[in-house]
Amino acid sequence: MADNLDLLIVGAGPAGLGAAVAAKSCGLDVAVVDEYASVGGQIFRNIQLPCIEKVLDERTLGIGRKLVEDFEKSGVKFYPNTSVWGMENTTVFCKSPDEVKKVSASKVVYATGGYERPVPFKGWTLPGVYTAGAAEMLFRSAGELPSGKEPVVLCGNGPLLLALAVHLIENNVPVLAWLDTGKFGNKISASLHMGRVFQDMPYFRHGMHLAMEILKAKIPFVLGVESVEAVGDECVEKVVYVKNGKRHELAAKTLIRHEGIIPRIQIPGALDMELAWDSLQRYWYPKTDKFGRTSLNNVYVAGDNAFVHGGESAIWKGYVCGYAAAEDLGVVASSEIKEKSLEYQQKMELLCKARDYLRYVFAPNPAVFNIPDDTIVCRCECVTAGEIRKAVREGFTDPREVKIATRSGMGPCQGRSCGTALAEIIAQTTGMNVEKVGILKSRQPFVPVTLADYCALHA
Repeated sequence: MADNLDLLIVGAGPAGLGAAVAAKSCGLDVAVVDEYASVGGQIFRNIQLPCIEKVLDERTLGIGRKLVEDFEKSGVKFYPNTSVWGMENTTVFCKSPDEVKKVSASKVVYATGGYERPVPFKGWTLPGVYTAGAAEMLFRSAGELPSGKEPVVLCGNGPLLLALAVHLIENNVPVLAWLDTGKFGNKISASLHMGRVFQDMPYFRHGMHLAMEILKAKIPFVLGVESVEAVGDECVEKVVYVKNGKRHELAAKTLIRHEGIIPRIQIPGALDMELAWDSLQRYWYPKTDKFGRTSLNNVYVAGDNAFVHGGESAIWKGYVCGYAAAEDLGVVASSEIKEKSLEYQQKMELLCKARDYLRYVFAPNPAVFNIPDDTIVCRCECVTAGEIRKAVREGFTDPREVKIATRSGMGPCQGRSCGTALAEIIAQTTGMNVEKVGILKSRQPFVPVTLADYCALHA
């Protein structure tokens, strides 16, 4: 990898690829790094393989394949299996199986996308419990579903469950029940924003197709679920839930849960980038202008780790961001950049408005964080919700203080899996709102790195 670049893009998902294609077309020296072996991110990975035709609808498939083809034709350098573990200004520290590298770039774009909101619950560490994203990844990469042909229980409140449910139906996997954890009032109030969906009719028709397939399958849909538990000795044997104060049981070996998507802000937060709080979706996101510029000079954020609007809108966010980086470097006149980016900017704005309906209909229910005291919240350090509440009652009300007192967030993931729940528990226990509680910040190195490699780069 070159030591000096015009633009380094972290993440080879829809936004990263879009930014790379746009920036390269302006003559920039661009490189893309990604921790996975191939481009495409979670939605477009393995897009050129025939097996993906069973996973994605025809329109999404066409969009993804064109994006990947445009990227491959662009000549942008791609470095797979490469993780970013540190950053100083626009000098980025990377590691791959072959080397540890320090790369300087004039501009850096973070396009690392979103990830599923982690929600601890009793039994969530048992074999047989999956997130919807993990189940989808298994299906996309291997053509397999977690349960084989055994019955499953779906649970949660988020968009990924729709597509997954249809994949289960198409593969003759029985769904015992769909346990909805959302607030019914949120779904009613979301109808006020439904008109926005019609701004993207192909997307609306696809959503209606999924809904009709699910209705035809007559999956039992349980509203108002108050708590969920996976029960078993060495693996899931049954799923227990509460509705209207009454306990119910379902015999199943697989539970798939999904509580929405949140931006991946671990690196932006560690860099002290200015963040904003979305009170409806209950997540933090980097403050950017519509071109992806952040509060840090020469650092941009594009795609779902700026704000979650989905894969297609992330492509156009990436294009707009790539053109903005070229403009800020002064390699192309501003008037020409405006002309080049106008089409993508209009697409981005249209899709973001159309997707905004999902933000309301899948607004998370704060009650999902009513986590029992004996439930593990931090899987790395085996810290329970009760231990966190005890620390808060003793006066530790800042996420960093609770981390020091309990070790929650001190493991290799640095709070990626427990940080959201940690803040929600602090807010519940103190009566503060989550925005005031703040976030559990990661620290460099962002991923484990050996002392020898660290010293070699800083010698």
